[in-house]
Parts: sequence; structure tokens; C-alpha cells
Amino acid sequence: MEKLAYFLQIVTTISSAIFAIVFLFYNWNKSVFKKLLAVQFLVISYGLFISFLTINNFFSYFPHLSRTGLLCAFLIQPIQFLAIYKSFNDKRFRWLDVLHFLPALLYIANFYNYFILPASEKIIMLEANTIARFAEGFLPDYFLPLFSIFQTTIYIIWFGFLLKKIKKEISSKTVLYFIYFMMIYMVSHYLPPFMLVLYYYDTHNITSWMPVVYATINLVVFFKILATPEWLFYHKPNKVEDLIIKPTSTQQEPSLLEIELITKLSPKKLQFSIEENRLFDRFTAAIEADQFFLLPNFSQKNVAEKLDVSEYKIRLIVEKAYGIKFSEFSNYRKTYFLLNEMRKNPQWKKYSFVAIARKLGYLSTNSFYLNFKRISGVTPKEYFDSLGD
Repeated sequence: MEKLAYFLQIVTTISSAIFAIVFLFYNWNKSVFKKLLAVQFLVISYGLFISFLTINNFFSYFPHLSRTGLLCAFLIQPIQFLAIYKSFNDKRFRWLDVLHFLPALLYIANFYNYFILPASEKIIMLEANTIARFAEGFLPDYFLPLFSIFQTTIYIIWFGFLLKKIKKEISSKTVLYFIYFMMIYMVSHYLPPFMLVLYYYDTHNITSWMPVVYATINLVVFFKILATPEWLFYHKPNKVEDLIIKPTSTQQEPSLLEIELITKLSPKKLQFSIEENRLFDRFTAAIEADQFFLLPNFSQKNVAEKLDVSEYKIRLIVEKAYGIKFSEFSNYRKTYFLLNEMRKNPQWKKYSFVAIARKLGYLSTNSFYLNFKRISGVTPKEYFDSLGD
């Protein structure tokens, strides 16, 4: 069990850091909801790292990080609550919102004198007191873990009332399922302070399996979000994006996005030499033959091999004709094919995004989501939903 716990802690610590960075990268410039959740995942990632140090007695190597782990527990719930509350009530942050972080400030004040000590003195104190007893501050050593459990309970109840209030206002099932998922995930944050309480009473026979459970829960949560593009990339479209994605009077006519792609995929052949014009005609015939652009191996290298020319010539001809790189051309062509097929065949809207990604030649659903969003400004789900039935 100890070896399993150790392995899971390492995997969870590394994967949580990677997940937090990926989530932050894709969502920092999005809504307040996603920005705060990105911060929350960074805090959780740090907390898992501290948990790893605690359980394996590695604080002698990182003494200045000691006593910062439980601080994460006092930050996670307020951040998650404010993410939901501020996003769906369209309210700006106020000074009163700082009150949510009073428990965290109390925690910092309690250990302030300890935090400013040199590393050597911290190591001596940690050796003299068990890591779970929190005896360095002015508060009773059992107070903080119990207070963290109390805070988690309050926020879960508060979160439940908030969800009940805003549930009818959430039109997207994607967002609703994500919020439900995060609420269930919030319950798992009982485990760290609960473990500390049990460790305090030396019930190691009970707590030996709890780090494994907590590490497993976090791994499942991280990989579930990464494997669900609708959650990873979702954001509410603004008015400008609404104008971009809305189709014209009937679905038999091209949408504005489709018209925009037609314009971008219209070649500028006036600047071609005779030789370049011939190569471009061969290039066009090659990629359209048997819909070569939809194959997973469609690349600048493979097109060059197919035409028996250098990659440089293919890159040059694409840049001259369309003013974009080959990879951008590939994504534009795939996206135009999708929009055109959707307009002609409504059955496409019933396909799963996994099936669509494979049909377009993407190696993963996330790649499809990311490239579609770069082109249109919205996710495929948001685009499909805007078209109606």
C-alpha cells in the first residue's frame, strides 16, 4: 500500500501541475469563471505537492514550504464559489469579497512568526513536533484542521443553494454538468483536513489508505476534464461571436463563417509565374483527389512526396496563394468541409465530436476543438448549438 501511495502521489503531483498549466493556458483570457478555476487548479496542484512532501517526510529538503499545505484548503473553496457566483451573476469583485479569504488570512497570521524563521530553526521545530499537530502558532493545534472541515461544509451548503438558484438560468448542459462535477469534486476536499485530524490522534491504521484515495480522485478529475473538450475549452460566446457564427436566413445558405473561409481559401494567382501556376494546379488536384486533405497523414511533407517536389516549394506555393502557412491552410480546409457538409446534411449535427474529429483527419478530439476554436472563436458545440435543430 505504501509503494502504491508513493507512486500515485508522484504521478498525481506531476500530472496536476501539467493539468493546471494546460487549463491556465487555454482559459486565462476567457471568462471570470474559467480564470478563477484556473487559479483554483494551480492551488490544488501546489497542495498536492505539499501533501507529497508531508507524507514522505521530505520537508527537511524544503523547510520553507512547511505549514503551507493546509493554506490551500482555505483557498480552494472560496475561489470555486466566487468563480460560480461572479460568473453567472455578472457581478464585479468588491472589497467585501475579501471576507471569503479571512480564514486563509487567519492561517497566515497564526504561523507568521514561524514563516519568517530561518530554515535551520524550522527543521528543529518540525522534528520536535509531529507534522500534524500545528503547534507553532497561537491557535490550539487541533483548531485549524477542524476549522477547515467546517469551512468546507459551509461552502458546500452555500454552493448547493447557489446552484439551485442559478440552475434555471444555465441554458448550456455542458456548463451545468461541469458545475455538478466540480461540486462533487469539492466534497473530496474533506479528505486532507480529515487526514490531519486522524493523524493527530495517531490512527495511522485508518489513514494509510486515504492518501491513495485522494490521489486517485484527483487523477480521475484531471484526466476527465482533459478528456472532455467541452469542459476544457468552453466559454460563453459574446455578441461579436454570435454575429460570426449565426447562419444567414436559412440553413441552406452559407453561414458567415463559411463565407469567411471561402474568402480565405480563394487563391491569389496573379502573382504566380507559369511554373508556379502549374504546380498550384497539381497541388489543388492532389489534395482534392479522394479528399486527401481529410486523411490523418495529410501534411506538407506527404503532399511534397505525392507531387515529387520539395517541401519548400509546397510551403512557398501555399503562402503565395493563400497568405498563410500550410498547417493553417489544412485546418481552414477541414473546417470548411465540415461547415459545408453540415449545411447540406443535417445528420452531421447528430454525430459525436469524436466521430467528426476522425472524419476530418484529426488525431485527437482536442486537436479538432482547439483548431476549430482558433478559426471561429467558439467551440464546435457552441457553433452546433447556435444552428438550432
